[in-house]
Amino acid sequence: VEVKVADTGTGIAPEHLRQIFEPFFTTKPPDDTGRGGSGLGLSVCRQIIEQHHGRIRVESVLGKGRTFTVKLPKRLPDDL
Repeated sequence: VEVKVADTGTGIAPEHLRQIFEPFFTTKPPDDTGRGGSGLGLSVCRQIIEQHHGRIRVESVLGKGRTFTVKLPKRLPDDL
């Protein structure tokens, strides 16, 4: 099963693409209240997807957005 989620936002700089699934990594600067993201959302997503024997990847073009692709098996391996 494959699910794609895309947006037309600012995108992610190429030098950050390898890091965005790492815990506590964020490219978002703090907002006017001094708060930024925790950098945990994509890391947690990746962990959940991998625990279900799936994969997540991202493609991005600066200024044009990003696309996240999640692939999950239709059924779990027989040995689980």
